[in-house]
Amino acid sequence: MSQNPPPIDTPMSDIERSEPLRELTLGQSTLPPPPLPTELSARAEAESEEIERLAVRCQAKAEAIRWQVESHQRLWQGVDSPIDEAPVDPELVAWSGRLVDCFYWLDAEDTSQSADLSLLEDIGGCYEAMAEALTLMLGGESRRGKMERALPILAESQSMLRSALQRLRAPGDPDQVTVYQMVRDAAARHRIFVRRYLRTDDPADPAGWPGLLSRIETAGGGNLSRIHREKLDRVRDLAEAISRGENSDDNWQAIISNVEDAIDDGLPPSNREVREHLSPIVDDLPDRDDIPQGFRTVLREIDRYLATRPAPKILPTREAFPADVREVARLLAGRSIVLIGGIRRREAQESLRRAFRLKDLIWIETREHQSIEPFEPVVARPDVALVLLAIRWSSHSFGEVRQFCIRHGKPLVRLPGGYGPHQVAVQILAQASGALE
Repeated sequence: MSQNPPPIDTPMSDIERSEPLRELTLGQSTLPPPPLPTELSARAEAESEEIERLAVRCQAKAEAIRWQVESHQRLWQGVDSPIDEAPVDPELVAWSGRLVDCFYWLDAEDTSQSADLSLLEDIGGCYEAMAEALTLMLGGESRRGKMERALPILAESQSMLRSALQRLRAPGDPDQVTVYQMVRDAAARHRIFVRRYLRTDDPADPAGWPGLLSRIETAGGGNLSRIHREKLDRVRDLAEAISRGENSDDNWQAIISNVEDAIDDGLPPSNREVREHLSPIVDDLPDRDDIPQGFRTVLREIDRYLATRPAPKILPTREAFPADVREVARLLAGRSIVLIGGIRRREAQESLRRAFRLKDLIWIETREHQSIEPFEPVVARPDVALVLLAIRWSSHSFGEVRQFCIRHGKPLVRLPGGYGPHQVAVQILAQASGALE
């Protein structure tokens, strides 16, 4: 009787010996394990660095475009040597120059609508808004509330820029595309629904960038130190007193001192609260030669902000102007004047031109301690009847403009306050009525 042979002990191959038994996963999740805290930290740090680089680059682009705009405005005004050295690197100057070329290549209809370079100004503002929106994003990875505020703002800023470039018929911008993708990725990662401005059929208006900057300031506010808060509260009380008619030198000196101390202690000159407190009264600032540098910087930021405000939709009729404005219009009708100083405010420029029935108001923007030599050809123009010097924004060398005026027989009027037709008319009649007659 035969018996079954004993089982043969077959040796396992090397591959079989090295392969581990597979873990039973029935009923378990197949998702990869969550990243370790060190991985999360490294990713957040890398994203913050990318955001910072993007913000710096967008701000530099805004400065390059504004430099081009200011240069071309002065060239149109007949200034041969229009502006100081560019504040950014040559590569960005060349890039912004190509945008200017796009502006000049627009068809005749578009060019007539944008003859004041406002289209380029909007692009510069859109880059600034996107830079500030990116800064608002920093540190938001660990705070859902901050991300919920920042992402819609960032989406709107990149959409504004895209729309502005399309209106100029300029090439797309890689930074705008990067920010668009950044918003989509962050929204998906944090499960945040961004309702607007991520579709091509839902563009944001490029002209809305000043309002977006204000909203960015509001969203990023609330982090003032106790010292800053005390000083701003004091500035608010003093500004309200001046608004009530208590326009004394002591009140103004206290405002200047508190603002200057806050700036020295690190408060940004563009702080929204400072601007809101001072904007209603800034045109009443008395003529004084002792304005410190910090407060002067705040004044320039307020002036820059006001320069972005839209022009009033309804202008007064000539009959509604006060008697002093009508008298200046009688003296200057059909002639041109030059205004030197500050940052050009389009609505103020148009308001003065219309109120005084001017042929042109040539507004030369200024910077601290720049050369005054380029101003003389403009002062010498035959159609120029008067030169206004906005002394609040001028450095001491601008007083030499008087020599140009004497040389070419043009009266010079110091303009210590605002740009309203009545304020300007009062100064013209007080300082130059005889010369104009």
